[in-house]
Amino acid sequence: QLISQIIAIESQPRLKLRAQQTDQTVFKGVMSDFSSRVSSLDSALGKLQDPFQSPFDGRAATVGEGAGFTATASDQAATGSHSIRVDRLAQADSRLSKRVQDSESDIADLFVTPGDPGDPGEPGGIFGGGRPPRPATPDTIAERSFTIRIAQPEGDAVALDVRYTPPEGATNGDVLAGIAQAVNDATEAARADGRLADGTGVSASVVHETSGTSRLTLGTEATGYTNRLQFDDPDGILAALEVDRTTERQGTGGGAVSAVGTNAEDSALNAAFTLDGLTLVRDSNTVEDALDGVTLSLSSITDASASLTVGADVKGMTSEVNAFIKAYNGLNSFLTTKSAVDGETGSRGALAGDATIRGLRQGLRSDLSQATDGLRLADLGITTERDGTLTLSDPDALKARLERAPESVGALFSGDGGMGERIAARLEGLTGTTGSIAQRKDGADARIRLLDGQIERLDARLATRETQLRDQFALLQEIATRAQSQQNSIAGLFYF
Repeated sequence: QLISQIIAIESQPRLKLRAQQTDQTVFKGVMSDFSSRVSSLDSALGKLQDPFQSPFDGRAATVGEGAGFTATASDQAATGSHSIRVDRLAQADSRLSKRVQDSESDIADLFVTPGDPGDPGEPGGIFGGGRPPRPATPDTIAERSFTIRIAQPEGDAVALDVRYTPPEGATNGDVLAGIAQAVNDATEAARADGRLADGTGVSASVVHETSGTSRLTLGTEATGYTNRLQFDDPDGILAALEVDRTTERQGTGGGAVSAVGTNAEDSALNAAFTLDGLTLVRDSNTVEDALDGVTLSLSSITDASASLTVGADVKGMTSEVNAFIKAYNGLNSFLTTKSAVDGETGSRGALAGDATIRGLRQGLRSDLSQATDGLRLADLGITTERDGTLTLSDPDALKARLERAPESVGALFSGDGGMGERIAARLEGLTGTTGSIAQRKDGADARIRLLDGQIERLDARLATRETQLRDQFALLQEIATRAQSQQNSIAGLFYF
């Protein structure tokens, strides 16, 4: 117990060293938080200053009520107003066969090659005018094929070679199911070997129209006249099923669900819409080439025209400005908190009295207060509070400026010599592997390692000290034991 007390007293410097390590670890955490706040502000400025995706060049499309379409606009879109009416939506080409009786075999018979009935011949031999006999041969079931050509976004159409041989005794229902499976297998094979682009292809299935009757149906994945089904039918299978007809099917006959037509203008497969009095047709309901920089998504047919207005993307710009305000306030609040000194308790923030931090705060406030081409944050309805944070106190002022002159707001945040450029330059010295934040973290790591070394050496000395004390105590105990033994011996000499 005495040794433990001595070691505890002599270990007091170790506690101080550990406390210093804790302080350095806390400081590293503060620096990491500092780095995160600086990076957030730098990232917000980066978005505002990106020359390729500047929000102040953004465009937004506004669609009037009752429109059968939606629209988006890129930076390349020209501002202005347009009138659009949706007259027809693009459809996939879908064909139906004629209705067949499942249990019958007239379609299955198309796959039968008749055999030779034979000839008994006539007597007389060759020179006597007779005819030699010819043996009969049975009917055979033969493979039949057809080709479906599928248009591609680029390059030539892909030809799907469909081949099918029905089993012995197959009915019409069996044959339709077999053809549908053969079409789907050919599509999957072409997709697997990369010949079919995404969004193209054909699918087949069998529809049971009534009990005991069926139809074969074929349909494209892509919409429009360009992507219509086209066939090569050397064996006449599709013609017999009436699948190859391009007119709208009637009654029990086969044909197209929507008339294919003879060109893009008269095809029911194409979307049709009126733009500023002009009638346009397209293969898809997503139209990117009618107005430069504007994508239209047609959704429903309308009787009346609806307005489309392309203007500055005020909502997107406002969102980016608010992101800057949020990031700036995050850094400002952090610096305020970590630099604070409580006069009553005497507690100090981790960065209290730091000249670099004090200079950063003053510099940021100066950057905010300066005008760029006569424009200040206050002109945008953004005010600076007493604690240094920013507030969008007048959103209408910002909206009006963005609608009237978004380029002037862009110059303030991203122009040469503007506020954004000044703040970004000030933050540059803080971030990165060679920035002051990284250097301070490295310094804290170095001090922690130094303290680790001091603690290790102190622990070694304390271990040696404890060993020495135990040796001394053992020796003292041995001496005391011998003295007690001698005392007992002497006492025995004088005992009467």
